Amino acid sequence: MVVRRVDPGRGWTLEQARDLVEQGYSVENVAERTGFPAKMLKVAAKD
Repeated sequence: MVVRRVDPGRGWTLEQARDLVEQGYSVENVAERTGFPAKMLKVAAKD
């Protein structure tokens, strides 16, 4: 079993980053600010 976890080390959780996208911030802006990959945030925005 392989467990992969993204930890950008900037103090943001994925849930917090997704919340920023839901508040209307662009995916690219949130990705740059939080360190999470834009693709990960785009998937979150579609849910």
